[in-house]
Amino acid sequence: MSNYTIKPLVLAMAIASPAFAQEEAESQEQQGPQGEALEEISVTGFRQSLERALDTKRDSANNTDSIIAEDMGKMPDLNLAESLQRVPGVAISREGGEGRNITVRGLGPGFSRTTLNGMEVPSSTGGLDSSGGVNRGRDFDFNVFASELFNQITIHKTPIASVEEGGLASTVELSTARPFDNPGQQVAFSGQLMADSFAGENNPRMTGLYSNTFMDDKLGVLVSAAYSERTVRQEGFGTVRWTSPVANGRSWANGDSDVVINGTPNPGANNPGEAVPADSALDYMWTPRLPRMDSFNREQERLGLTSSVQFRPTDDMEFSLDVLTSNLQADVTSYNYFAQFRNTYDQIVPTNVTLDPSGRYIVAGEFDNVTPRSESRGQFSETDFRQVVLSGKFDLADNMVLDVMYGNAVSEHTEDQLRFNQTASEGHSFSYSFLNDSEIAEMSYGFDVLDPSNYVWSGPTLRRDIVERNNDTFRADFTIEGESSNVKTGLIWNSREVQSQRWNPVGVNDLNGQVVSADLSTTLGSVVDGFGDGIDAPAGFPRNWLVADYDSAAAAWGAGQWELDQDDSSTYDIEEESFGGYAEANVYTQLLGLPFTVNTGVRIVDTTVTSRGVSSDGEGGFAATEREGSYTEILPSANFVWELQEDLLLRLGVARNMSRPGLGSLAGTVNVTPINGNVSIGNPGLEPVRANSADLGLEWYFAEEAVLALTVFHKQIDGFTTGETLENQYLPADIRAVVAARPEYDPNSPLYEPNALQPDDNGWNISTSVNGEGADLNGYEVSYQQPLRFLPGWASNFGVLANFTHVQSRADFGNGIRGSLEGLSENSYNAGLYYETDMFGGRVMVNGRDDYVTDQTGSNGNASHGTTGPTRVDMSAFYNVTDYATITLEAINLTNETERLYTTGPLGNLDLVREYNSTGREVLLGLRVNF
Repeated sequence: MSNYTIKPLVLAMAIASPAFAQEEAESQEQQGPQGEALEEISVTGFRQSLERALDTKRDSANNTDSIIAEDMGKMPDLNLAESLQRVPGVAISREGGEGRNITVRGLGPGFSRTTLNGMEVPSSTGGLDSSGGVNRGRDFDFNVFASELFNQITIHKTPIASVEEGGLASTVELSTARPFDNPGQQVAFSGQLMADSFAGENNPRMTGLYSNTFMDDKLGVLVSAAYSERTVRQEGFGTVRWTSPVANGRSWANGDSDVVINGTPNPGANNPGEAVPADSALDYMWTPRLPRMDSFNREQERLGLTSSVQFRPTDDMEFSLDVLTSNLQADVTSYNYFAQFRNTYDQIVPTNVTLDPSGRYIVAGEFDNVTPRSESRGQFSETDFRQVVLSGKFDLADNMVLDVMYGNAVSEHTEDQLRFNQTASEGHSFSYSFLNDSEIAEMSYGFDVLDPSNYVWSGPTLRRDIVERNNDTFRADFTIEGESSNVKTGLIWNSREVQSQRWNPVGVNDLNGQVVSADLSTTLGSVVDGFGDGIDAPAGFPRNWLVADYDSAAAAWGAGQWELDQDDSSTYDIEEESFGGYAEANVYTQLLGLPFTVNTGVRIVDTTVTSRGVSSDGEGGFAATEREGSYTEILPSANFVWELQEDLLLRLGVARNMSRPGLGSLAGTVNVTPINGNVSIGNPGLEPVRANSADLGLEWYFAEEAVLALTVFHKQIDGFTTGETLENQYLPADIRAVVAARPEYDPNSPLYEPNALQPDDNGWNISTSVNGEGADLNGYEVSYQQPLRFLPGWASNFGVLANFTHVQSRADFGNGIRGSLEGLSENSYNAGLYYETDMFGGRVMVNGRDDYVTDQTGSNGNASHGTTGPTRVDMSAFYNVTDYATITLEAINLTNETERLYTTGPLGNLDLVREYNSTGREVLLGLRVNF
């Protein structure tokens, strides 16, 4: 677990990370005012990327940061999210070891808005349950795209009227390359071979770009492609949260009688003020719900294509047509083997337990009548993305410019899930122990876990999910330039739609209760080599168990044919239409004789949301529902830049902004997980999240390519969206009707699950999204960047960059729950060291963040869930073989950093492992050719 207390000044001086390819500086002699020779440094590669990004930041009216391509088709990092994590205040979450989403200044992915070539775009992928599964919301999944398709990323941390609303934390602008960016013929190819330390596979990564201009640079054409394959093995241990018999609405089968208890139970520490019945203290002790071995195996294939045509018929007119497509295919096979404590405490007999020193949870125990289960899950997904943008720029007069744009973007994600359960045919003895390793339990079972005859088939999950998102945007911007000012005004219309469909299997054979046969099963050791080696598992951690043979099991069950279920609550349609306008003025003047820039403006936007879904009609049936809501927002902003002296800027930004609620949360639907007793209900009445913000920053550009900056920021957030969960509940009648109609409760259905929590039982966890009371967020950022030219000799080729962000929040989630915002790490940092000459160079990057809460309302009796903050180390290097060819080497996750999730117990003050796993190291060796 990390708890960074690095002081800003110390971090600003730290040398510990980035850099990459570049052709070293070329010197040109010029004459100074006294006739002396001056040396002009022309930089390329990574240093040029940093220099251009600094220029962009310095010239901006508001607080921005940028990542700019080192060359056409060459971003500094392999993944867009991983590029963004170098920006102060940005932290990322990963899926299969690759950056997926960003958090900015403590606000999660849903608070950042992402545009591509000028319009907001959707991006959906799938994922493991612990990482959110299929993305149905506004979160932007950066892993859909190859970084080589882009030439610039700009992130706005403070609002400006001419940038569309919606990004309460930030607006991220992605831009693909265009031929007029670099006139003339440009050709680039690169190829890399990736090796993974866990998977033992070698995967290709290839890119190509061609760009040229014709007719005296009046016509330009660019095409690019990026293709990659990736094989990732993620392995570890999980508990799928901790809970207790009491929190699960149950008691041990034998209470405390005939149990050897090592330690003193302290039930009052978990349930203060509650009367504890005699011989029931163990009912209040916490245990893992599903202590298990985890093997996740991902095979991914990604293809991205871009094309751009630009035409400038006259000096006063320019047209651009930009097309981007991306296809991401990911097959994830997961093998998990677990002892079932959930919903079965009243069947289990503890015989010998060891408590932690506080007497609150069982760190080791022996139990009888435990029913293990082997779960083999396949998630086979494909994401198709397509965007077409047509834009035009018209110089109406010497000082008047009209920009117009229309764009359409479609993202379709299809995912088939085949989960086959092999459950022990009877209860057995089971033991677990964290005494030798607090993160990975040693476990043993009282029977042969490899023998198929000890298992029966039970309740599979077979489904297809399709999520299609369609965005249309039209905007027009009009600018009038004055001698020392300009005025901008514009209109923008957006239509956003998300269609979610649940497809259920047809023609499925019923194998429930049948003994598992050898021809439908295999062992983990037959499909995965060396399980457990990558996490340094203790000796008592099982390395092999029975799993389903996917192909033969799918054939035996008859899986693979689907039909759309119009009555399923996961089938819905959300439409959102917004129309807005803005006015903005920029004035370049002086204050106290010093240059002073004023940017001020206001946006007005009207939003209408229509939600269509299916819900209970209260009489045991279902009915289609449609709900509509609308709201209008007035969003003023002002930004001031005062040049106190040459190269020293003081910035102030104040604004009101908003983020719209997640589209998936607006659906009036009911989603059920019967085996876990969880019900999630949509809320079409959610309001947008609004905030007043202020930023104050000081930026010192004390040398070429160098900056030392400090920014303090504050946000007062109203009515943010949060989860509300009621635990151990009876279901209301209308919700009970929806739950009871599911196939898991039909004994004649092949999807029947005998261990599911019954609709009439107590013990259901009912959750929904609501608007919380509000939150205050305060923090500061320190950033430092400098090439170390003042060092003697070869050392002058070094350079450093570093940043540190500290954020605190105080949020009121309602129902007396207060705490930090979800996704907020109090401290985060990036530090980099690079070295470059005209022949070779390299860089190392370190980034880290504190622990953060992922679910403030928790589940299964936990006050909250969290993630331990990781520290990652990456590196890259290059060697210029010729003026046109470069050999590259990149390494990801050099220290084999593990990913750890945890739960906090009933009072929120425990740290109980939920998942502990790793994806290993990745190394890429490649060749890049430019001419």
